[in-house]
This record gives sequence, C-alpha cells and structure tokens, in this order.
Amino acid sequence: MVKPQMRVITPALTTPGRTVCTSGSSPGSTNCSYIPGIIYPAVEEDVSIEARIQVLAECLLAKQETARIARLAAQGEATKPDKSQNTPEAVAARSAQAEALARQLLTDKSGPPPSSTVKSAQASKDCEFCPAMIKVPGGSFKMGSNNHSSEQPIRTVSVPSFLLGKYEVTQGEWKAVMGSNPSANTSCGNHCPVERISWNDAKTFVHRLNEKTGLKFRLPSEAEWEYAAQLSSSGPSNPEAELERLHRSAWFSKNSRGQVHAVGLKAPNRFGLHDMQGNVWEWVEDAFHESYQGAAFDARARSSGAEPVKRVLRGGSWFNEQKQLRPQHRNSEMPEASYVFFGLRLARDLNSEEPAPRADSTASAIKPARSAEASGLIP
Repeated sequence: MVKPQMRVITPALTTPGRTVCTSGSSPGSTNCSYIPGIIYPAVEEDVSIEARIQVLAECLLAKQETARIARLAAQGEATKPDKSQNTPEAVAARSAQAEALARQLLTDKSGPPPSSTVKSAQASKDCEFCPAMIKVPGGSFKMGSNNHSSEQPIRTVSVPSFLLGKYEVTQGEWKAVMGSNPSANTSCGNHCPVERISWNDAKTFVHRLNEKTGLKFRLPSEAEWEYAAQLSSSGPSNPEAELERLHRSAWFSKNSRGQVHAVGLKAPNRFGLHDMQGNVWEWVEDAFHESYQGAAFDARARSSGAEPVKRVLRGGSWFNEQKQLRPQHRNSEMPEASYVFFGLRLARDLNSEEPAPRADSTASAIKPARSAEASGLIP
C-alpha cells in the first residue's frame, strides 16, 4: 500500500581490474597475474520505510483477529470480545509485537534464520564501547585438515574456557577507542565491522582498549579461533548442504553483493558467535608457520615463525569463495598489511583477578543499520 521511495546514500563505485607483470626467474621470461576489480554497489535508503512498517503491522493485527474468529467458528463457539485481551496493556503489547515482526520482515534482507539454528547466547559487556563477549566452554578438538599442507598434521588440541567476541569489532567500537575510522566501506555505519586494518593496528587497538578499561582483552590464538568456529558433528556432510548453510550464516562472494555487511545479520554458530565465517578476515595472535609441525597441543599462540614473520588471519571475507571459508583454512600476511577484507575479533581469559563481565541485555543483539592457496585472496 505504501511504495518504497529510495534515495541514494552512497553512489556505486567500481575499481577496475588490472594485470600486474614481473620478471620471471629465467632470462626474458615474465610472470603476469590478473587482479580483479572490486564493485561497491550503490547504497540506498527507503525514506517511506516507517509508513510501510505501520501499514504491515496493522495488516498483521487484522490477520491475527481473523484467525481468532475462524478458530472460534470451527469450535462452534460464539464470536465475542476477549476482555482480557482488550486492556490497554494487552493492546499495546500486541501492537508492539506486530510492529517488531513487520520491521523484521521489511528490513532484514538476510531472511529469517532456520529453526535448526542455535538460540542467541547470552553476551556480556564491560563498558559501552567494549565488545559483547560470549563464554566459549573448554574442550578438545581435532585441529587442522588434510586439505592443505599448511593445515597438517592434524592433532588433538585442548582449549580451556575463554571469552570471545560475539561479533567482529565494529566501526563504532573502533572509533570510540581510536578516535578515527580506517574502514573503506561505511554503508552500515557503526554496525559495520571495522576493516582495512593491519595486525599492528589490531594490537594497538587492544592496548588502548585495555588502558581505558583496565581489562585484558587480546587477539585469540589460532587454536581458540578454530575451536570456536568448528562446525558441530551433526553438520552437513555434502557441498550442497554446506553451501546452503553458508548462505544462512555467512557473507561471502555468492551473497555479499561485493561489500561488507553489518555484524549479526546472519545466523550464529553453535556457540552463539556471529560471522565467524565470511564478512571480514579476522587477525589472530599467531605468527604464521607453513605447517603445524612442532606446534603445541594446547591453545597457546605461536609467537615466532619464519623470517620475515607473517601473521595469521582466519574466517574468509565477503570477497572470498566457499573454500576459503572453511574453519580450518589459514591465511597469512605481513603485520603491516591492511586491506578492505581485514578486521578482528577480541578474546579474553576467564581470570578471577578481573572483574566479572556485566550482563547486558542490549548485548544479545546489535540492531543492524539499514542499510594463493595459502593466502586465499588477491589484494
């Protein structure tokens, strides 16, 4: 009944592809590679969205009443007003519920989560600009895979309980601590994950956040990250089912429309963590090694590696294909490298010396804004 009226917030921007050539190892030879361009589609806003929400909410209320009358008729009962449902409080509650459902239907472009997904876990926040944290219970798991030499040998790793960010660090949280925003894509505002940051930048952010809060936030280790991202044993066992699951839980090349998205729009994983796959790559603490040979059997980060020391990223991004989103897949870059795909997620130890995280009902969800094998990407 109310047609959308769109206005452009950010115009479309296209970065053209280019071919880069370097001299080969043999005289006169040349090695060339094609670097694909990036397309940022225009960001639009529906200026009549509130009117459309109100109309849909009224329709939903009318449909609810029609269903009640039909149910009474089927039971042979007379249609009469339900006094308990006509109090101002009851009417207000029904209206609020209908408006919330209408808003979800009209603004959530990711679609409703399937009934099989886990319920959103209770998160905690220690301050307004602190990330919402979830307790990941400890356990043991098989780390690595046989898909690539960098993921071998597979070994059993024991991980103690720890706290991990429910979402990737957002641009709002970054700005509150650092005072500026390095991100290239700000279409979803403060709810976008911060990106275009280096490992060095991530460490600086952690240091300043800890200075402000007196807490001990840190980057997760590779083992902690992979443990938290592992799929449950009852998960899909074929590529088609896995692709369908990714569409529900991750932003990647097949559904991202060439851009990053607000955190928390996709279904959470079994621990209640959002965007562990896709959206932005996440820096972890570890130095990169070509394999797990010699790695410990606990969750400690490996602090040194081959020279020059690269650092590890996990999870894949909106730019990547399905194979780079495997929980075991490893990416690495120099610690000063920063691209539009690179972000972070924070961790913390469960330490009795620190004050206990405060439960925060607003932390359980973030309202979305309207909105190379070893490497896995080409910057």
